[in-house]
Amino acid sequence: MTPRTASGLRPAPFTSREIGAARRLNALLRFLPSYHTDRRWNAKIVQTSIRVAQLLAPDRLLRRRHVVTRIVTADGRRISLRLMLPNGAPRGLYVHFHGGAWVMGNARFDDGITCPIARDCRMVAAGVDFHNAADDRLDLALLDSKASIEWLADHLAEFAVERMILGGESSGAHLAAEALLHLRARSKAEAVAGFVSMCGAFDLGGSQSLRRSTGRSLVIDGPSALRNMQRLTPSLSGREAKGPLFADLSGLSPALLVAGALDPILDDSISMHERWQSQSGNSDCVIFPEAPHGFNRLPTRLAARANSLVRAWISQRLDRPGANSG
Repeated sequence: MTPRTASGLRPAPFTSREIGAARRLNALLRFLPSYHTDRRWNAKIVQTSIRVAQLLAPDRLLRRRHVVTRIVTADGRRISLRLMLPNGAPRGLYVHFHGGAWVMGNARFDDGITCPIARDCRMVAAGVDFHNAADDRLDLALLDSKASIEWLADHLAEFAVERMILGGESSGAHLAAEALLHLRARSKAEAVAGFVSMCGAFDLGGSQSLRRSTGRSLVIDGPSALRNMQRLTPSLSGREAKGPLFADLSGLSPALLVAGALDPILDDSISMHERWQSQSGNSDCVIFPEAPHGFNRLPTRLAARANSLVRAWISQRLDRPGANSG
């Protein structure tokens, strides 16, 4: 399987060495239980563990000098932004929405994603700490996402930049997409130079690949992921209850969607790419073989290539004049 893109990026074909290493890791993953995202006690335990670990290793102890936490108030909501600052003058702002099935995780947990983007792409990377919906209030997570992105769009000058790129992983890609649609609805999307998704979730009703998946899927349990969305969507209404896949995607900035061939929600990325490409004509889609959900966090060459591809695509978007050009 060869990467597919519609832009100037042309990744080299995947090698047998890369695929073989991924298969060996997958063989080990099959011995581990898949995570059940619909079990709220699971989410609460994981979230508590993350917080304790981060309290025991604060930024000052890790000597992270280029990290700033900022609390902003937007539309009456207080939202925490974790800012990664680059060396030298920034070229743009990257806004990241973390994954975690909408019910766990935080901005700092994704430092491994945002820090290299800030460093290699020379951008201010802003991780958004939105409401975690362990209470099934996905609507509050959506409100936080919309409020934070609008605040950031209104305050680009404070970061000494003119353009921004939105991105997210898994459930975070869903929130990033809704944030972009919100900016367009408010006529504030001119500064958006691109959208990036890693293993994104865009069909809240459950894509075909998710509905076909079983408990044997790697990393996350497919049927549990479907039940998780069924718990969350009643807090939404109208088109948002269906997901951004069913929105009008015309006139949007260029998009890069990266997915794993073994991901239960693979069809989300494929369908989103097809609709984005048909309506805006500027979508890239790269599917990595032997890659499960969240594969970009695994210690494989494929993961390194996926993360490097994202950073190269972001840099390419910043190098091109104009925010919404293809």
